Amino acid sequence: MKGLIPVRHQSFESLGVDVAELPYQGGDYSMVILLPKQYDGVEVFKQNLTDVLIKDPASQLVDRKVRVFLPKFKLETEYSLRNPLQNLGIRRIFGPGADLSGITEDNDIQVSAVVHKASVKVNEEGTEAAAASGAVFATTSLGSPIVEFKVDHPFLFSIRNTRTKDIMFAGQVNHL
Repeated sequence: MKGLIPVRHQSFESLGVDVAELPYQGGDYSMVILLPKQYDGVEVFKQNLTDVLIKDPASQLVDRKVRVFLPKFKLETEYSLRNPLQNLGIRRIFGPGADLSGITEDNDIQVSAVVHKASVKVNEEGTEAAAASGAVFATTSLGSPIVEFKVDHPFLFSIRNTRTKDIMFAGQVNHL
């Protein structure tokens, strides 16, 4: 995806990162891209990442027109939630005698696995994240100086609800 897009952007020299928030159509969601200034800077940047940049990056960003170069990428992950759930104290459902009467009449049943699977796909048409999708606004009107935001090396991203600031998806792209 590339084009001249009105986004919220800021360069944080002290953290060595450029941040851009790309709005989705409708305005309820956006993709925030945290692009380290150094090609191999993701790991160092993650160690210095502040909670403000994670939770509410827009509070520090400035509206401007940015020429965005964003490669196509797709991330998929799948992992078991059994151990995390057991660590939270949810154990009985995984063993004999589990009480699952709220979902079945079968008394001889237990949960054998709980799996979380997520995927995020970005291409020229926008973003598809699990069951959520959106498209980025684009414009050709010119005004203030244009900033270039070229995503050509490893970066972090999140897809968030702009009203609640809840992060719906987050990830790290290492290979473009």
